[in-house]
Amino acid sequence: MAWNEDSARKRIRDFMESVPQGDIKVEDFRTFLTEARVQKGMAADASVRAALVDIPRNRAITTDAVHIYANLIDFNDVLTEAGRETEASHKRALEFLHAHYQGCDELIDEFEMQRVDFHGSRLHAVVLAPEGAENEGERVRVAVAFSAAFRELVERLGDKHPNFKTGVCIGIDSGPAVAIDSGRRGEREPLFIGSPANHAAKLADGTDEGLNLSPGAASAIGQMAEPLAKSVFLNEEVARRYLGDEITTAGVRQTANERLEKAYAAVLEGLDARINSDNGEAVFRFHHKEPPLKDLVYADHPPSNAIRMELASIFADVDNFTAYIDNAIATGGIAEAVANLHVIRAEMGAVLRDDFAGRKVRYIGDCVHGLLAEGSKTETNAMDTMKKSVDAAAGLRSSFDLCREMLPGIADLGLAIGIDYGTTPICRLGLRGDASVRAAASRATCVSEAEQRRCNGMETALGENAYRNSPASVREAFGNERIFQNLNADTAEVMLGTMSSPYINTGADAEPMRAHEPEASPPMRAHDRR
Repeated sequence: MAWNEDSARKRIRDFMESVPQGDIKVEDFRTFLTEARVQKGMAADASVRAALVDIPRNRAITTDAVHIYANLIDFNDVLTEAGRETEASHKRALEFLHAHYQGCDELIDEFEMQRVDFHGSRLHAVVLAPEGAENEGERVRVAVAFSAAFRELVERLGDKHPNFKTGVCIGIDSGPAVAIDSGRRGEREPLFIGSPANHAAKLADGTDEGLNLSPGAASAIGQMAEPLAKSVFLNEEVARRYLGDEITTAGVRQTANERLEKAYAAVLEGLDARINSDNGEAVFRFHHKEPPLKDLVYADHPPSNAIRMELASIFADVDNFTAYIDNAIATGGIAEAVANLHVIRAEMGAVLRDDFAGRKVRYIGDCVHGLLAEGSKTETNAMDTMKKSVDAAAGLRSSFDLCREMLPGIADLGLAIGIDYGTTPICRLGLRGDASVRAAASRATCVSEAEQRRCNGMETALGENAYRNSPASVREAFGNERIFQNLNADTAEVMLGTMSSPYINTGADAEPMRAHEPEASPPMRAHDRR
């Protein structure tokens, strides 16, 4: 299998026809919610929680909501044992995530919120009620109280089970965003696109504990920023005060403290049951899966049947997409932008699956996280895996270039790609059934995301372990900085073929097949605390 331009063009045309711009119905959340209540006969509290879990592909829902990102900042330490990843450390890390996912879900239910996604050590949720711009302050109050409760729940878990000890960095922003869902049954993928989710994620992307509010969210509850352009840090005393107050949102009638106690009790009950029973829900048993990963069915891999194997982790993120969406919201171009995003995400998933026999973990906003391996029933072939992964990254960029050619209005977007290699566990975590979470969490997944972050929209970067396991031609081309400019299917063919030097052509104008050298490689940020 390999990337082919004619096949990619046909796929993109088919994706464009499957959700054409003219079929995208854009409506506000209040209208969508009213329809959901009428059609499904749901009570008001349940409908707010459930309405955005199963959005049809031809719908785009405009929302005014508060976005919360919580980052478990010590997760990277949990992943390793004496500096190494081991089977025991991976079991500990997955149980760590399992417990915190369950705790977050319990609190989300108690606070009548909506969980968007869990991704490694990051948790994303939104406060949608009470609806309307006039109720922004109340939504932010709920978000702050939830955040204080979650931090305390995490602290209590760490006190009772020292292996779960971690700090939490939380970011909150509020404002207009668009909700869509392009997942399939059993793999729902609700997504909020626009500045609030992106800004909240950046506010949570720190190594210091605490709660950070955007200026807009802060002003909604009377916490003014000084100066206004900067975020507001809420100290523990202030956050606790919100936790102790009664939340007046319809359906949330208890105090937030009472909701914390109920959620914490549920998490402890589940955790103790798993610890004390060999038949517990999260008893982790690992096995190697014979490549390719294309046929991996996440539903078949609960903790008791988890995969653990060497593989390549690939992150591909659309550069400049948030600004593109914000402009679409401001200019009435939401339908076109959503149709384009459906096509881009579908094509990236198809490249991984159909062209290179890899498997998507999930879409994270405009980013796709994929896994790829080459090998036998008993082991992964590292060099073959890295050759295939570099080739897959090139295919992703070539398909993205075709999307920029064939789709309207996206010429200014780019694609940043990061790759790393290492032993990675794979399973479903958290609640049972459709509410569970597809998890692939390791140093390799952390590093591949960090490598993507240091790229601009034309670059592909390798983590150190990926670089070490790559063939000489790849190491020569990527250079000491492990980064490459405009790696597409054509350059990959040269790089992975019979190339004898790091030059694409041999004429007088030949240039090194490398990216410009960045000023410095930033420290690993994803899931890391240094």
